[in-house]
Amino acid sequence: MKRIIFALAALLVALDAGAQSLKILSKEVKQGELLVVRVNPGWQLPTACILVEWKKVGNQEYRLNNYGYAFIGVPLDVRQGKYRIRLVECGRRVMQSRDVDEFEVSSDKFPVTRTGGMSGKSSRPRKIIELRAIKNAFSGINQLQPDLTGGLRYLDPLSSRDVIDPYGRIYLGSRKGHYGVDFRTSIGTSVASVNRGVVVLVANDYSKEGNMVIISHGLGIFAVYMHLSRIDVEQGELIERGRIIGLSGDTGAGVREPHLHFNIKIYKDYIDPLKFIDTINRYLD
Repeated sequence: MKRIIFALAALLVALDAGAQSLKILSKEVKQGELLVVRVNPGWQLPTACILVEWKKVGNQEYRLNNYGYAFIGVPLDVRQGKYRIRLVECGRRVMQSRDVDEFEVSSDKFPVTRTGGMSGKSSRPRKIIELRAIKNAFSGINQLQPDLTGGLRYLDPLSSRDVIDPYGRIYLGSRKGHYGVDFRTSIGTSVASVNRGVVVLVANDYSKEGNMVIISHGLGIFAVYMHLSRIDVEQGELIERGRIIGLSGDTGAGVREPHLHFNIKIYKDYIDPLKFIDTINRYLD
């Protein structure tokens, strides 16, 4: 037993003295973008996580996919500046390497409007049961799922990117940001799952979102589809990439014309879904 322990210790020392255990693939990112970190093969243990030391909002762990990549969502409202990352043991945050790397976040120039957001159907009072269901979909065991995509590239939810309201738009009237993308589409257009995953919430006639589907793709990555006219999947169902999850519509509040509101959320942070797809696909099959 002692020989095994000494051998493991020697291996760890050798690894630590060799190549860096982790590498940030883009040292500069903007608010709302995707940061990708690569962990070297010798350090790709099942319990390995990347720990980001976010200022003000606290630290967050990010699990690795089967190829040693960690996908980190940079929050829309995170402060500009430099941030450090470490390789730790998931859950315990015990350092698995002495290596520390850092990246820099800069601000992006998001579009601004004085209209205070989209006008349309008036909002009904928010039900507590709706808030609880959405919170549960994004938390607990759903955040701990491994990569469910099999390393497949992400698709767009629609056949075209006809954007009527982009990610990050700032509404001066309400001082709120837009945490997703609105695609113009007619009622009844097929909406596809952007990748393989598990349906963690089927929401019918919610006061704000209308008919909504939330899918977990593992590694804390969630895709959200709102304002659907019809839903064709069931909660708890494992679905394949490209599966038609429903039809676009105009359900919910604040809808002045039919459209699909689409979000990507990584753990607790919504990021630009189009930049997410374009960036992550560089590292997937």
